[in-house]
Amino acid sequence: MKRFEFTLGRIRDYKNSILDKEKNVLSGLRMEKNNIETRLDKLEKMFEEVNTEMHKEFETGMTVSKVKLYEYRKNGIREEKRLLGDRMDFLDASIERQMKRVQNLKQEVSGYDKLEEKQREEYNKAAEKEQNDIIAEFVSQKITRELNEQKVV
Repeated sequence: MKRFEFTLGRIRDYKNSILDKEKNVLSGLRMEKNNIETRLDKLEKMFEEVNTEMHKEFETGMTVSKVKLYEYRKNGIREEKRLLGDRMDFLDASIERQMKRVQNLKQEVSGYDKLEEKQREEYNKAAEKEQNDIIAEFVSQKITRELNEQKVV
C-alpha cells in the first residue's frame, strides 16, 4: 500500500502561509499602536513641562511674544495628540478587522487539520484491513498446501 498523503495538504499549506502573513500584518499594526501610545505619553509629558515652564516664567514676568510662543508650542502638542488619536482610532478598527481575518484563517486551517486526521484514520483502517487480508491469504494458502501434502502422502 502506498504511503499516506493528505489530498488537501497543498491547500492547507497555502492557507497556513496566508495565516502567517496575516499574523505578521496584525503584529505590525499592534507595534504601530504601541509606538503611538508611547509617543502620546511623551507628548503628555512635554505638554506638562511646557505648561510648568510657562507658569514659572509667568510668575517672574514675560513678554506677550513669549506667551504666544508657549501657546504655539502647546497648540502644536495638542494638534499632534489629536492627529495621533485619530490614527489610534483607525488602528483600533484595523486591528479588529485583522483579528477577525486571522481568526477565520485559523478556523479554516483547523478544518483542514481535522480533515487530514479523518483521512489518516481511514487510511490506517484500510492499511490494517489490507494487512489482515494478506495474513488471511497467507494462512489459507499454508493450510491448503498442508492439506495437499497430506493427500499426496
